[in-house]
Amino acid sequence: HPVGGVCPFGLAKPLRVFCDVSLKAFTEVFPAGGTPDTAVCITPERMAKLTGAEWIDVMGDMLEVSSTSLNLLPVAASET
Repeated sequence: HPVGGVCPFGLAKPLRVFCDVSLKAFTEVFPAGGTPDTAVCITPERMAKLTGAEWIDVMGDMLEVSSTSLNLLPVAASET
């Protein structure tokens, strides 16, 4: 998918998909639909089910997730 169009559906290769628990606060969310100017309206629960996503608390699970092959470590703004 092009930049801005990364979507959790129809991935060319199987990838681990994560949904942050904060998404559960919303009735509907709008993940990218595969191009920079498209989106899909879906409930967070349905999106997680269809993609096989794991629910994580990004800030609370940051150290646990970073210890896997994902290497998701906080980065200071000066490092970006």
